[in-house]
Amino acid sequence: MSEAWEAGAEPILYVVATPIGNLTDLSARAREVLGAVDRIAAEDTRNTAQLLNRLGVRKPLMSHHAHNEKQSAEGLLACLARGESVALVSDAGTPAVSDPGAAVVRLVASHGYKVVPVPGASSVLAVVAASGLVEGAFTFRGFLPAKGRDRRDQLAAWLACSEPQVLFEAPHRIVQLMDDLLAQGESLNQLDRPVCAGREM
Repeated sequence: MSEAWEAGAEPILYVVATPIGNLTDLSARAREVLGAVDRIAAEDTRNTAQLLNRLGVRKPLMSHHAHNEKQSAEGLLACLARGESVALVSDAGTPAVSDPGAAVVRLVASHGYKVVPVPGASSVLAVVAASGLVEGAFTFRGFLPAKGRDRRDQLAAWLACSEPQVLFEAPHRIVQLMDDLLAQGESLNQLDRPVCAGREM
């Protein structure tokens, strides 16, 4: 048993990274934490239940997603107040990075409870490492607005930055993204700027 559990039943929020499509990317520490906490707050309880079934772990699940974040944060805080330990997970990757979770972490920390990250798979770092385009600083932008002027304005602002820009986009909008990048690149005279796209990282 690791030192995380030797101190006893201290109420802790564990922010646990989950695999991005490959179960073997789940760390031994993440497995141990998921098996040892009192309950798990999940972005989609159905997806997390499948992961836990494959791990042979049975834990109470509570729903935590973008549409109930405030209410579930309060519920999670109540669990910690009862002395429980809780793992926060998203469907894939790290919670609170373009996924729900930041509001929970802020609330828990503001009430003096310990927040412990359990790092793992990161689609952002995976694509950065595989691109060969980043040797120093880069900026992670998260998701673009789906359409309209906000989308075009944000792309123009990001392309004006000299350092590499990393963003998420829905698969069905990839072609539109490339069209938008070409249009903005042409207006900024940046058509020779290299681009790398990754999926299922």
